[in-house]
Amino acid sequence: MLTILALVLMGRMVITINTTMLDAGFTKDIAEYRITATSLGTSMLEQTSAMAFDEASVDSGATSTSVLTTAASFGPDAGESSETDYDDIDDYHNYSKVDSLEHSAIFKTKVSVSYITISGSNVVTTTTKSFSKQVTVDITSDYLVNYSVTPAVPETLRFKQIFSYWYFR
Repeated sequence: MLTILALVLMGRMVITINTTMLDAGFTKDIAEYRITATSLGTSMLEQTSAMAFDEASVDSGATSTSVLTTAASFGPDAGESSETDYDDIDDYHNYSKVDSLEHSAIFKTKVSVSYITISGSNVVTTTTKSFSKQVTVDITSDYLVNYSVTPAVPETLRFKQIFSYWYFR
């Protein structure tokens, strides 16, 4: 009887240890996916920050909002067929790509660009030309899931950065 009780106790301990190890591995994997997605999002923001503010400011300074690109014309300009051809921030509007990293998940990146204004303490998107643009990068993946709610729901990591153009007379 004592032997059977000892085997039951040992079996229970093995199950508890295995469950704990699986939970730790699962948590590590989720953290790894989020860190990778964060790296992709911030890299995309860094990539856009290396560009000129607007097509009008690529070769010379833009001294008036009237010369800036209209919001409806955001996206790659004529002759810009890939991201290596992009020369200003709004060329990235509606840009998307898929990253498949070795030994990891597949991540989808979507970029949007909009003019903004500041209203009190709020940032408001607008179609009116201004010397401020907001770049929004959304990262999604089948492995980015919020398990803290029931049922679990897919999660999108969103990164935003405001770029302003300054000119001096």
